Amino acid sequence: MIEQNPELPESQINVRLALWWLNNQHERPLESLSEDVQRIVSAIYGALEGVSFGGKTEALIEAHRREAAELRKAQEIVNYRKAERLAAKMLAEENGKGPSWAPVDIDSVWEAAESETQTDVGHLTGDMPLGIFYRGKINGIHAESEAGKSWLACLVTVQEIRANRHVVYIDFEDDAASIVRRLQLLGASREGIAQFFHYCNPTGPLTDAETSEYQRLIEIGGSLAIFDGMTEAMALEGLDGIKAEDVAAWHARLTKAFAAAQWAVVVLDHIPHEGKRAIGSQHKKSSLTGVSYFLEPVHPIRKGGIGKSRLRVEKDRPAWVRAHAVPGKTPQHFADLVIDFKEKPMPIANLWPARTTEDKGYRPDPPERLRTAVLGFVRDNPGSSMSVIRQGVTGGHGDIDWALAWLIDHAQVIVTKDGQAKRHHPADPAGTLP
Repeated sequence: MIEQNPELPESQINVRLALWWLNNQHERPLESLSEDVQRIVSAIYGALEGVSFGGKTEALIEAHRREAAELRKAQEIVNYRKAERLAAKMLAEENGKGPSWAPVDIDSVWEAAESETQTDVGHLTGDMPLGIFYRGKINGIHAESEAGKSWLACLVTVQEIRANRHVVYIDFEDDAASIVRRLQLLGASREGIAQFFHYCNPTGPLTDAETSEYQRLIEIGGSLAIFDGMTEAMALEGLDGIKAEDVAAWHARLTKAFAAAQWAVVVLDHIPHEGKRAIGSQHKKSSLTGVSYFLEPVHPIRKGGIGKSRLRVEKDRPAWVRAHAVPGKTPQHFADLVIDFKEKPMPIANLWPARTTEDKGYRPDPPERLRTAVLGFVRDNPGSSMSVIRQGVTGGHGDIDWALAWLIDHAQVIVTKDGQAKRHHPADPAGTLP
């Protein structure tokens, strides 16, 4: 046995003991030495050729080699995780975002705080420049099956594609062919879908291995991120929509990063038939930072008919949408989703602003009498603003606006801009209706 020099570091002593044993292996069994010495012997043994130590000793060496391989693999994973965190930090710094617990620079948000938060993703049909969803916020739509949640999401998707904005659609309920088919029916071009539409159909939870791909979706820098099927999405993550902490965990994992990157996040969720509350709705609603809509079916959406659902405002934290809804009890009537398949191979889809006369009965088009009156006034007073038309035509403002929007959509009235003002002119000098 070699003499141990108390002045040598322990690591050098262990190396010397390992070398001594390799040259004097028959003097004492390997297992009698320390674990550190055994590991050094196992490491050196891998570089030796034609050397045999006997079954028991080789089994011990092999065990140490497996342990060393596992430790190396574990260290690789640790290094990878550290690199991921560093990369996320670097990306956040590139995007101008510091650590989330660092104080916010008030100067950087002062100008944004001076203007009212408004909806600017999607828009109502007609001459009312109202958006549907807030960017940088988590918005929601809940409804029972077949009320038209996905139709509404696809309609806004097509509007954004036509505006050359990227849309991410993360679908936990349907498939790519069904959604793309709806986009086609609503008038999106193949080129537009290919360039601006990004569809995902997850069948399992978001794993660490897929986080980088998810981050790439966020970094596309689009306007609309749809999560279709919150209940199913939470189930894939092993979470329960009834539990407040699980709802918060799901949003922290999936939606908040999109909102932080200034996407309008829209979460679609079910309610039971004949109900008005989503499963675990209070927790789900409290996690929304934008507008929460309830989509109420009026007439079923089907081929050969005209389907309609009412879009009602249940929660509106920025309060811009509620200010433009019909006054009354919550949920307030904000808009009508109308999908017209009647005698048409492709539907005509519109999201009409709500009218105070809504409850008097369903009408797919404004009355012909009112359309004729509005068109006649515009013909006699070309260049009129909306307020002038309202004053000059007999009827409720909501119905007059509806008739004017219909005339614009059917190319009977054209709109021009005069500075910030909008002027209305007859498209057909004869003033005839179709």
